[in-house]
Amino acid sequence: MMTKVLDRRFMLSLVFCVVLALLLGFSALRYYEQKQLLTLQATQVERSRQELLALRVDLQTLLSAESSQLAQLDLQSRQLAEQAQQLALYRQVLASDSGGELLLTHEDITPLGETGLFAYRLVLLQPTKTDKRVTGQARLKVRALQDGKSVLLSEETLGVATVSLDFRHFQVLSGQLQLPEGSQAQTLELHLNLVGRPTRTLSLNWPTAEPAPVIGVVTTPP
Repeated sequence: MMTKVLDRRFMLSLVFCVVLALLLGFSALRYYEQKQLLTLQATQVERSRQELLALRVDLQTLLSAESSQLAQLDLQSRQLAEQAQQLALYRQVLASDSGGELLLTHEDITPLGETGLFAYRLVLLQPTKTDKRVTGQARLKVRALQDGKSVLLSEETLGVATVSLDFRHFQVLSGQLQLPEGSQAQTLELHLNLVGRPTRTLSLNWPTAEPAPVIGVVTTPP
Protein backbone atom coordinates (compact mmCIF):
# COMPACT_ATOMS: atom_id res chain seq x y z
CA MET A 1 0.00 0.00 0.00
CA MET A 2 2.80 2.32 0.91
CA THR A 3 4.58 1.48 -2.32
CA LYS A 4 1.55 2.44 -4.41
CA VAL A 5 1.31 5.77 -2.68
CA LEU A 6 4.98 6.46 -3.37
CA ASP A 7 4.61 5.41 -6.99
CA ARG A 8 1.64 7.73 -7.38
CA ARG A 9 3.54 10.63 -5.88
CA PHE A 10 6.48 9.90 -8.10
CA MET A 11 4.28 9.87 -11.18
CA LEU A 12 2.66 13.13 -10.17
CA SER A 13 6.09 14.70 -9.56
CA LEU A 14 7.29 13.41 -12.92
CA VAL A 15 4.22 14.78 -14.69
CA PHE A 16 4.70 18.11 -12.90
CA CYS A 17 8.36 18.23 -13.92
CA VAL A 18 7.49 17.41 -17.52
CA VAL A 19 4.77 20.10 -17.60
CA LEU A 20 7.14 22.57 -15.94
CA ALA A 21 9.86 21.73 -18.45
CA LEU A 22 7.38 22.20 -21.33
CA LEU A 23 6.27 25.53 -19.91
CA LEU A 24 9.86 26.66 -19.45
CA GLY A 25 10.73 25.54 -22.97
CA PHE A 26 7.70 27.31 -24.42
CA SER A 27 8.56 30.46 -22.45
CA ALA A 28 12.16 30.33 -23.64
CA LEU A 29 11.02 29.83 -27.25
CA ARG A 30 8.54 32.70 -26.89
CA TYR A 31 11.24 34.92 -25.37
CA TYR A 32 13.60 34.06 -28.22
CA GLU A 33 10.90 34.87 -30.79
CA GLN A 34 10.10 38.16 -29.07
CA LYS A 35 13.79 39.00 -28.94
CA GLN A 36 14.18 38.22 -32.63
CA LEU A 37 11.11 40.33 -33.42
CA LEU A 38 12.43 43.26 -31.37
CA THR A 39 15.81 42.97 -33.07
CA LEU A 40 14.11 42.95 -36.50
CA GLN A 41 11.97 45.96 -35.56
CA ALA A 42 15.04 47.82 -34.26
CA THR A 43 16.82 47.07 -37.53
CA GLN A 44 13.85 48.31 -39.54
CA VAL A 45 13.61 51.47 -37.39
CA GLU A 46 17.33 52.16 -37.89
CA ARG A 47 16.99 51.55 -41.64
CA SER A 48 14.01 53.90 -41.78
CA ARG A 49 15.95 56.52 -39.80
CA GLN A 50 18.89 56.26 -42.19
CA GLU A 51 16.55 56.54 -45.19
CA LEU A 52 14.87 59.58 -43.62
CA LEU A 53 18.25 61.22 -43.02
CA ALA A 54 19.23 60.51 -46.62
CA LEU A 55 15.96 62.02 -47.83
CA ARG A 56 16.57 65.12 -45.68
CA VAL A 57 20.05 65.48 -47.12
CA ASP A 58 18.67 65.09 -50.65
CA LEU A 59 15.95 67.65 -49.90
CA GLN A 60 18.47 70.13 -48.49
CA THR A 61 20.66 69.58 -51.54
CA LEU A 62 17.71 70.22 -53.86
CA LEU A 63 16.67 73.32 -51.93
CA SER A 64 20.23 74.61 -51.95
CA ALA A 65 20.51 73.96 -55.69
CA GLU A 66 17.15 75.67 -56.28
CA SER A 67 18.21 78.66 -54.17
CA SER A 68 21.48 78.87 -56.08
CA GLN A 69 19.64 78.70 -59.42
CA LEU A 70 17.20 81.40 -58.31
CA ALA A 71 20.10 83.60 -57.22
CA GLN A 72 21.81 83.04 -60.58
CA LEU A 73 18.59 83.83 -62.44
CA ASP A 74 18.14 86.99 -60.36
CA LEU A 75 21.73 88.02 -61.08
CA GLN A 76 21.30 87.31 -64.78
CA SER A 77 18.05 89.28 -64.77
CA ARG A 78 19.79 92.29 -63.19
CA GLN A 79 22.67 91.98 -65.63
CA LEU A 80 20.25 91.87 -68.57
CA ALA A 81 18.41 94.90 -67.20
CA GLU A 82 21.70 96.79 -66.85
CA GLN A 83 22.72 95.77 -70.37
CA ALA A 84 19.34 96.92 -71.66
CA GLN A 85 19.84 100.27 -69.93
CA GLN A 86 23.31 100.59 -71.43
CA LEU A 87 21.97 99.69 -74.88
CA ALA A 88 19.17 102.24 -74.51
CA LEU A 89 21.75 104.87 -73.57
CA TYR A 90 23.91 104.08 -76.59
CA ARG A 91 20.86 104.15 -78.86
CA GLN A 92 19.85 107.48 -77.40
CA VAL A 93 23.32 108.86 -77.99
CA LEU A 94 23.45 107.52 -81.53
CA ALA A 95 19.96 108.74 -82.37
CA SER A 96 20.47 112.20 -80.95
CA ASP A 97 20.38 115.06 -83.44
CA SER A 98 21.26 117.79 -80.96
CA GLY A 99 24.70 118.43 -82.42
CA GLY A 100 27.26 119.07 -79.73
CA GLU A 101 24.76 119.91 -77.00
CA LEU A 102 24.74 117.89 -73.81
CA LEU A 103 21.59 116.09 -72.78
CA LEU A 104 20.35 115.09 -69.33
CA THR A 105 17.98 112.20 -68.70
CA HIS A 106 16.86 110.48 -65.54
CA GLU A 107 16.55 106.75 -65.31
CA ASP A 108 15.16 106.81 -61.81
CA ILE A 109 14.23 109.22 -59.02
CA THR A 110 12.73 107.06 -56.28
CA PRO A 111 11.42 108.04 -52.83
CA LEU A 112 12.94 106.03 -50.00
CA GLY A 113 11.52 105.10 -46.61
CA GLU A 114 12.43 108.35 -44.89
CA THR A 115 10.28 111.39 -45.63
CA GLY A 116 11.91 113.63 -48.23
CA LEU A 117 14.72 111.17 -48.97
CA PHE A 118 15.17 110.21 -52.64
CA ALA A 119 17.53 108.01 -54.60
CA TYR A 120 18.42 109.34 -58.03
CA ARG A 121 20.15 108.01 -61.13
CA LEU A 122 20.84 110.58 -63.85
CA VAL A 123 22.61 110.20 -67.17
CA LEU A 124 24.53 113.06 -68.81
CA LEU A 125 24.85 112.41 -72.57
CA GLN A 126 26.99 113.78 -75.37
CA PRO A 127 26.10 112.84 -78.99
CA THR A 128 28.68 110.82 -80.92
CA LYS A 129 29.01 113.51 -83.58
CA THR A 130 31.91 114.84 -81.53
CA ASP A 131 34.83 112.94 -80.07
CA LYS A 132 35.71 115.62 -77.54
CA ARG A 133 35.85 114.56 -73.93
CA VAL A 134 33.65 116.34 -71.44
CA THR A 135 35.52 117.33 -68.29
CA GLY A 136 34.64 119.61 -65.43
CA GLN A 137 32.27 119.63 -62.48
CA ALA A 138 28.53 119.20 -62.00
CA ARG A 139 26.49 120.57 -59.09
CA LEU A 140 23.07 119.12 -58.39
CA LYS A 141 20.32 121.49 -57.20
CA VAL A 142 16.55 121.27 -56.85
CA ARG A 143 14.05 124.06 -57.43
CA ALA A 144 11.16 123.65 -55.02
CA LEU A 145 8.23 125.42 -53.41
CA GLN A 146 8.54 126.41 -49.75
CA ASP A 147 5.67 128.27 -48.13
CA GLY A 148 4.37 129.12 -51.60
CA LYS A 149 7.70 130.59 -52.74
CA SER A 150 10.08 129.17 -55.34
CA VAL A 151 13.54 128.47 -53.88
CA LEU A 152 16.68 126.85 -55.26
CA LEU A 153 18.01 124.21 -52.86
CA SER A 154 21.80 124.00 -52.80
CA GLU A 155 24.08 120.98 -52.59
CA GLU A 156 24.62 121.57 -48.89
CA THR A 157 20.87 121.64 -48.25
CA LEU A 158 20.30 118.47 -50.29
CA GLY A 159 23.26 116.65 -48.78
CA VAL A 160 24.97 115.92 -52.13
CA ALA A 161 28.53 116.52 -53.29
CA THR A 162 29.97 118.10 -56.40
CA VAL A 163 30.59 115.51 -59.13
CA SER A 164 33.71 115.44 -61.31
CA LEU A 165 32.92 114.85 -64.99
CA ASP A 166 35.14 112.98 -67.43
CA PHE A 167 33.45 111.17 -70.32
CA ARG A 168 33.08 111.07 -74.08
CA HIS A 169 29.61 109.57 -74.63
CA PHE A 170 27.83 109.51 -71.25
CA GLN A 171 28.32 109.48 -67.49
CA VAL A 172 25.94 108.14 -64.84
CA LEU A 173 25.33 110.29 -61.76
CA SER A 174 23.71 108.46 -58.86
CA GLY A 175 23.21 108.91 -55.14
CA GLN A 176 20.69 110.14 -52.57
CA LEU A 177 19.33 113.59 -51.75
CA GLN A 178 17.27 114.89 -48.85
CA LEU A 179 14.56 117.50 -49.41
CA PRO A 180 13.91 119.82 -46.46
CA GLU A 181 10.67 119.32 -44.60
CA GLY A 182 7.76 121.08 -46.28
CA SER A 183 9.52 121.34 -49.66
CA GLN A 184 7.71 120.40 -52.86
CA ALA A 185 10.23 119.66 -55.61
CA GLN A 186 9.46 121.04 -59.07
CA THR A 187 12.62 120.67 -61.15
CA LEU A 188 16.02 119.09 -60.78
CA GLU A 189 18.89 121.22 -62.08
CA LEU A 190 22.43 120.21 -63.01
CA HIS A 191 24.80 123.17 -63.05
CA LEU A 192 27.81 122.41 -65.26
CA ASN A 193 31.17 124.13 -65.01
CA LEU A 194 33.05 122.56 -67.96
CA VAL A 195 36.62 122.87 -69.16
CA GLY A 196 36.79 124.78 -72.45
CA ARG A 197 33.02 125.15 -72.66
CA PRO A 198 30.56 127.75 -71.45
CA THR A 199 28.83 127.29 -68.13
CA ARG A 200 25.36 125.87 -68.55
CA THR A 201 22.45 124.43 -66.59
CA LEU A 202 20.42 121.36 -67.56
CA SER A 203 17.08 120.79 -65.90
CA LEU A 204 14.49 118.05 -65.55
CA ASN A 205 10.92 118.16 -64.35
CA TRP A 206 10.59 116.38 -61.01
CA PRO A 207 8.91 113.04 -61.82
CA THR A 208 5.40 112.10 -60.82
CA ALA A 209 4.41 108.70 -59.33
CA GLU A 210 5.20 106.92 -62.61
CA PRO A 211 7.72 109.12 -64.40
CA ALA A 212 8.58 108.75 -68.04
CA PRO A 213 12.15 109.45 -69.17
CA VAL A 214 12.53 113.15 -69.90
CA ILE A 215 15.25 114.88 -71.88
CA GLY A 216 16.86 117.73 -70.01
CA VAL A 217 16.87 121.14 -71.64
CA VAL A 218 19.59 123.76 -71.55
CA THR A 219 18.64 126.81 -69.55
CA THR A 220 20.45 130.08 -69.12
CA PRO A 221 23.08 130.13 -66.38
CA PRO A 222 21.82 131.53 -63.07
